[in-house]
Amino acid sequence: MKELIEKMIRIPGVSGYEDSIREYIRAQVESMGATIEEDNIGNLIATVGTKGPRIVFIAHMDELGFVVTNIEEDGSLRIRKVGGIDDRTLVGRVVEIATQKGTVTGVLGLKPPHLMTESDDRKKVVSWEDVRVDVGTRSRKETEKLGVRVLDAMVFKKDIAYIGKDVICSRGVDDRAGCAILLDALEKLRGKKLAARLTFVWSVQEEIGLRGAKVIGFQMKPEYVFAVDTMTTTDGPMQGNTYEKILVGGGPALRMFDSAAIASPKLRKMIEGIAKRAKVPLQCGSGGGATDGAAIQEFGALVMPVGIPMKYTHSPTECASLKDMGNTSRLLVLIAEHLSKAPKTR
Repeated sequence: MKELIEKMIRIPGVSGYEDSIREYIRAQVESMGATIEEDNIGNLIATVGTKGPRIVFIAHMDELGFVVTNIEEDGSLRIRKVGGIDDRTLVGRVVEIATQKGTVTGVLGLKPPHLMTESDDRKKVVSWEDVRVDVGTRSRKETEKLGVRVLDAMVFKKDIAYIGKDVICSRGVDDRAGCAILLDALEKLRGKKLAARLTFVWSVQEEIGLRGAKVIGFQMKPEYVFAVDTMTTTDGPMQGNTYEKILVGGGPALRMFDSAAIASPKLRKMIEGIAKRAKVPLQCGSGGGATDGAAIQEFGALVMPVGIPMKYTHSPTECASLKDMGNTSRLLVLIAEHLSKAPKTR
């Protein structure tokens, strides 16, 4: 899991520009001997089994990032955010731009205090509209020679670190962790004879409106959906007490209530029983945001978002436990096995 998620984090895949991460996931699935297909919007879909309840496990492969919106005459770039990036995290960062000639490095500079005047407000948050990306050139022509074009995608340069024994810290844990977990669970389930139609989906454009998941819901109309995504915790410093604490390292978390959906109480009861019998640590809570499960729920599915507890969501320092990821994969396998031989939960 450690090697897999580190590899996937480093592969860029801004919403709408998922090509590189999609091809990596496709290769991983095909190396297992499984069949995978791509739909028109770009979702990757692998199905195991043909009979029984229609069960979907889904994780989004897109990530937050930027697109180039203009190349200035001085060679710097104007940008637009893709997804919910907090402007407070913008300045003083290194970015990597995917161009027709390869990766170009740039910096989101910060005006140094040495150049500030009395009228400068050092406490003011720099808005994305005012940010410029410096790629080391002095003219538009020089920048274009690097291969940079308007609408090229870029991401924060990702440095991977570990805090504590097994907590990975990087930008892009959301939701490369979920993608890695689906690959791990698929490999474990592939050789089993299950009376169910298990569909594994790596979705696109989740960060800009759950768009890939909407297509899945419309096309498949599954009976059960388990959205594997990160779940924001409040167990870090200065995180507040609005929500019950979901602990990093405390096991997968059932995300019962968020800004877009209320999960199925029937599935909660079922999963709690499965976890208890197998001694898989399990948490349960609520929070903000949304998952792909919310989009598919509108087509009549029983939905349960299965969260990987994570600190500092949508920041360059997202933190999650490898142990939680392993337990989440194990839980998915147990859920699939249970539903393949149990009467319908509805």
